[in-house]
Amino acid sequence: AAAAPNLALIKYWGKRDSRLVLPLNNSISVTLDDQLMRTVTMATASPEFAEDFVELNGKPVEVTDRMRAVLQSLRQRCQRGQDLASWKVRVATRNSFPTAAGLASSSSGLCAFAVAVARLYGIVGDGGSDSCDADTLRWLSTVARLGSGSACRSLFAGFAEWSAGQRPDGVDSTASQLASAGHWDLRVLVCVVGAGAKSAPSTQAMARTVATSSLLPARLSCLPDRLAAVREAVAGRDFASLAEMSMRDSNCLHAVCADTYPPVHYLTDASRAIIDFVHRLNEASGRVVLGYTADAGPNVCLLAQPADVHLAAGCLQRAFDIGQVVGDLGEAADNSKVPSDWAGDGSGGEGATARHRIESLLICRLGRGALDIPQAEAAAWFDSD
Repeated sequence: AAAAPNLALIKYWGKRDSRLVLPLNNSISVTLDDQLMRTVTMATASPEFAEDFVELNGKPVEVTDRMRAVLQSLRQRCQRGQDLASWKVRVATRNSFPTAAGLASSSSGLCAFAVAVARLYGIVGDGGSDSCDADTLRWLSTVARLGSGSACRSLFAGFAEWSAGQRPDGVDSTASQLASAGHWDLRVLVCVVGAGAKSAPSTQAMARTVATSSLLPARLSCLPDRLAAVREAVAGRDFASLAEMSMRDSNCLHAVCADTYPPVHYLTDASRAIIDFVHRLNEASGRVVLGYTADAGPNVCLLAQPADVHLAAGCLQRAFDIGQVVGDLGEAADNSKVPSDWAGDGSGGEGATARHRIESLLICRLGRGALDIPQAEAAAWFDSD
């Protein structure tokens, strides 16, 4: 199975039930292009296996309680006999992008994990999530959620919404597609400023936020209106509104993290320079060219319309020290299209000359949901460098 990470535009932060991974609020995301950012997972079972085993990027990793919860749910619904369900499994996973660096690797990783094992057990067909009926897909989203909350959204192409639900057993906390990838042709420019592990794992950080932040209730109170605005923006393809809501929610999330005690700091000087860059460029252009959002990590993702990708890339290349650009720029990046009154120093402060480093700029389309891939393709993925 293969899955891509999703980028939350309205973010989930905080759980009402940690064991069942039930969030305090609904969230809305876009699934990224699996050709650029992909997790591929292969699952096998055998009576010869002594225990469940998971390998990530060629190295054994702990089979966590959350992984065991996913496996238990899938074994209970195995369509190929109880003998198969009783055998231990071996799961091998490989990411094409940094793990645990705030690039939502858990969303693609645990989604692909759930779909690969579901395919092994005959719960889903050859098409992955596309082969499921609505009820099975809804149920599979609750299983993926047990592994990592955001994983339930990566099942879907385009735009997805994860409902917080109200029931204590979590049956109504499911994800669904809000709009297909073909509904709105957008681009996401992923600015990778740090590929190392983030400063605080999300699970522990959000638990600390729930326990200590006085600002969290204020964030939760404004989310119904913000969610409604994003749904309306997606339906009407209103980029300015979508960008503003995404930026406001990202800012709010990191303010809540800073209000956590002890505080949680994910953004770096380079992250904040990119955020300031977006506001300066939009102001100088007289319109909303870019939006931004940052998850629990230092990397910043920019939202753009296809016609503005070349402008955005040109401005970024002028303002920052960029290691590599991967993806389709559309028209060639042209610095002559940068507004003449825009300084573009990339430092986050007026008049400064230092240029922050962006290790990689990944230009992504909106992507497909989780899918089954041929065994030969998966094997080639693991054999590649």
